[in-house]
Amino acid sequence: MLGRRQITIAIVLIVLGAFGVALYVQNTLSSVARDLPVTLLDQERDAETMIREIANLAWAIEAWQREPQGSGKTRVAAHLISARARADALRANYNFDNMVGAAGMHAVASPALQDLGRWLDEGVPGQAAGSPAVIALMLSRARDAELRLIALLEQSRDTARDMLQTQENRLDRFANGVGLLTAFAAMLVIGLILLLFRERRVVELKEQAELSALAAKRSAEEANRAKSEFLANMSHELRTPLNAIIGFSSIIRNEMLGAVNIARYREYAGDIHSSGEHLLAIINDILDLSKVEAGKYELAEQDFDADEIMTAAVRLVREKIERSHVQLQMRPRAGLVQLHADRRALLQVLINLLANAVKFTEEGSIVLAGESTEGGGFAYSVTDTGIGMTAAQIKIALQPFGQIQNALTRAQPGTGLGLPLSDRMVRLHGGWLEIQSTPGQGTRVSVHLPPSRVIAGFQTAGN
Repeated sequence: MLGRRQITIAIVLIVLGAFGVALYVQNTLSSVARDLPVTLLDQERDAETMIREIANLAWAIEAWQREPQGSGKTRVAAHLISARARADALRANYNFDNMVGAAGMHAVASPALQDLGRWLDEGVPGQAAGSPAVIALMLSRARDAELRLIALLEQSRDTARDMLQTQENRLDRFANGVGLLTAFAAMLVIGLILLLFRERRVVELKEQAELSALAAKRSAEEANRAKSEFLANMSHELRTPLNAIIGFSSIIRNEMLGAVNIARYREYAGDIHSSGEHLLAIINDILDLSKVEAGKYELAEQDFDADEIMTAAVRLVREKIERSHVQLQMRPRAGLVQLHADRRALLQVLINLLANAVKFTEEGSIVLAGESTEGGGFAYSVTDTGIGMTAAQIKIALQPFGQIQNALTRAQPGTGLGLPLSDRMVRLHGGWLEIQSTPGQGTRVSVHLPPSRVIAGFQTAGN
């Protein structure tokens, strides 16, 4: 057993050790209290510099807007480079103390700068780079980013005040507890250290989770792009042999090189020809959709009559109409309208919409119409009296390969690419697809084109 002297020495050692640990922790916390304001001020300075860069960029855009013929674009490009460098520096200076504030600033500034750079070089769909609409859009985007950064700075200042106040309160509590029992002080210090390590571990785990989520998102995006490129390449490779199959089967079916004495062979050649054409149409849709999703589809724009492609679309689906139990009506606009767009793409859109209307209308009528819209735009519409769709079914139909499951759709061939491809083709023109449908009553699909696609001076009133 230990004697009184040994116990006393042990108690003294414990007290002195606890007191020494308390002083060490106090000095450490005091050092943190001194360094924390410097860290927060550095973070605030970086944030203010980022805001100033964005503000200068917005002023340069505004000056360019007032004098579009001057050197405004060059100044905007220079400020854009400077702002990007500041955003990169802000991201490079992430650390444990200011990571959240700096990341928030970067998350606002970086996408805005990417948009402004893209609009400065390429413009937006339907508007060329440097046009008044694009400059106004750039100014709005820069001002919005500036306001959001200012709001983040205010939040950061509030957080800084809370952190300083929290640190001050922690020091006060520690100072009041120094005179307590050594054992209590030691337990408090140990508990505080464990708590600090635990908080740090939580932050590290959260950071790792965020980085993992970003990596997973990036991987998914890369996989999607790889899928689109693969489909585009494969579709291109498949079209060559299919064209040969279609051509040779057509020669046999039509007996162009001599008579085929067995009728069943001619029938088989016809089946091969129709199947090849159907497969080629599917592959063409996949190829076009893949190009759109991969960002590689380029519009071949030209001027043409709005009514002319309606007539062409009706002519190309006339055989399907004649084999069905529906009546097709065409209602062109009263008067000449010329459009500037990709004629082949819009023709394909109308063919897809008419084919869907025929496919899902057992009997009744289909109306193809064209009309000018408010604001100077133009719209095609295909209205049928078919099975119709619910709002949920419309969402499914707009997804690639999305097919609504019911008795009529299951009986019809198709891949579910026509409507999604049409939607994306119209969006490439700066327009949109509007679908109004009621189950059991029919569907109306409208193709809205913006005023920029209507050639000014070519609209003439009907008689």
